[in-house]
Amino acid sequence: MQQNKMTGLLERLVPEEGVIKDIINSVDLFRITSSSPRNPQKYEPSIIILAQGNKRIFVGDEVFSYDPMNYLVLSVPLPLECETNAEPDKPLLGVRIEVDAATIGEMLLKMDDTQEHTTAIPKAVYSAPLDDKISDAVIRLLEAVSSPQDKKYLAPMIKNEIIYRVLCGEKGEALRALAIRDQRFFRIAKTLDVIHTSYGDKLELGSLAKLAGMSISAYHSGFKSVTNSSPLQYIKNVRLHKAKLLMTEEGLNANNAAYNVGYESPSQFSREYKRLFGVTPARDVMTVQA
Repeated sequence: MQQNKMTGLLERLVPEEGVIKDIINSVDLFRITSSSPRNPQKYEPSIIILAQGNKRIFVGDEVFSYDPMNYLVLSVPLPLECETNAEPDKPLLGVRIEVDAATIGEMLLKMDDTQEHTTAIPKAVYSAPLDDKISDAVIRLLEAVSSPQDKKYLAPMIKNEIIYRVLCGEKGEALRALAIRDQRFFRIAKTLDVIHTSYGDKLELGSLAKLAGMSISAYHSGFKSVTNSSPLQYIKNVRLHKAKLLMTEEGLNANNAAYNVGYESPSQFSREYKRLFGVTPARDVMTVQA
């Protein structure tokens, strides 16, 4: 019953293919009407809840599925691969809620969080069963954004309720770790922010490890535990995804995009771009323009 109600609300709010960005601050609604095979994408830290359809994401050698019965959580930005299952008469419909360390930290302070935290580094991505409390909150959020007055006053509170319920869930440790400064997860996540803001600079493993307050070997091991990727592979994927955006959305040519994201060799950029996306940079731009 709840699933049908959630689907009906999203059908009305997102009547056409695409994404409604920031229907309220940090909340997107989306509709996808066709399936797509496994392909590289970059996900931002978020909670993603589907009312209809299903997706699978591939992070290293791990696979995570999410659908109307299971939501997805990403606590750090991750380059990954994604497979979508949707149909025109049964589109993929969902809600994405952005999360950040400041919001989580504020919640933990208000909760007077005294829970004993594991010393193990939690995974940055997981899927978990969608329970009735979260489903009910998502429905109330969608009802609130349908009303101009409720959208302004109630919707932000309900958004925070959803984050709170995920935070308190059995797998909420990855979100809690995002705001606990003395844990390795927090220190590694801080270096991920540096990578995403300074991708065009020379990013050295030693400097990133020093920023995290860790030895190079401990940083490399911890980084892989969080992201399922080595630091160098992660940096390369971030640069290539950013280059793709610069070419397809901002109109830069391949050489300029390569230079902007930190490549000194256009030929190396082209080889690595094709290895990740399956096409050369020039061919990718031509496809988008067409």
